[in-house]
Amino acid sequence: MSSLRSLMGDVIGGGSVPIRIFYVYNNNRGMNNSGCCCLWTVPTSIRNVTFEVWGGGGAGSGACCCQWSQDGAGTGGYAIRSMAAGSGADLAGCQFTICAAGNGSCCQQHCIGYTGYKSFVTGSGLAATCAQGGCGGTTMCHAHHSYNCCHGWHCIDGASQGEFKLGIGRDHAMNTHYCHNQMWDQIGGGAKSSMSRKSTDFC
Repeated sequence: MSSLRSLMGDVIGGGSVPIRIFYVYNNNRGMNNSGCCCLWTVPTSIRNVTFEVWGGGGAGSGACCCQWSQDGAGTGGYAIRSMAAGSGADLAGCQFTICAAGNGSCCQQHCIGYTGYKSFVTGSGLAATCAQGGCGGTTMCHAHHSYNCCHGWHCIDGASQGEFKLGIGRDHAMNTHYCHNQMWDQIGGGAKSSMSRKSTDFC
C-alpha cells in the first residue's frame, strides 16, 4: 500500500525535488486593459505542472451626486489544474499559453461597470482551464428615499473550469434615508486570497 508521501508530486524516490514557481500577471490599472499572455515551453526534467488562475475583477460603476450604490464590482473566480507526465517520461518541450486577465474597463451607459476578463491556460493536451471575470458594479440612477433597504447577491457560477474552482463574488449593500453614515457596502474579497471588507457610504 502506498504511503501518502509517495503520492506527492514533488517527491521522487523518497527525496524531494525543488519546486519551481513563476508568475504571469497583469498590473496595468488603466482602462481598456485586456490583460497579457505568455507562451511557456516546459524545460527538461519537469514531470508535473500545476496552474493556478484568478479572473480579473469587474469595473466599478460610475456615479454623480446623489446616485446611490446598488452593487459593487465583483471579484474574479479561481481555478487550479495539474498535469503529469507518464511513467519514466517528462513534459519537456510542451508549450502552454498562460493569460492573465485584465480588469473591467471604464463604465457603460446607465452606470454599469464592465465585467472583468477571464484568465486561462491552453496547450499541449491540457484540459480546459479558466477563471471567470468578476461582474461589473451598478449604481442607481437616483437617490433611494425609502426606509431601510438591503440588497445585493453573491454568486457561484459554472463558468470557471478546473480540477478545483471558486466562482465569482458580489457585494451586499444596506441603504437608509435616516443618515448617510448608516449606509454601507459589503465588498467581496478576492477568491482564495483576501477577506471581505465593509465600508460606510458617505454620499
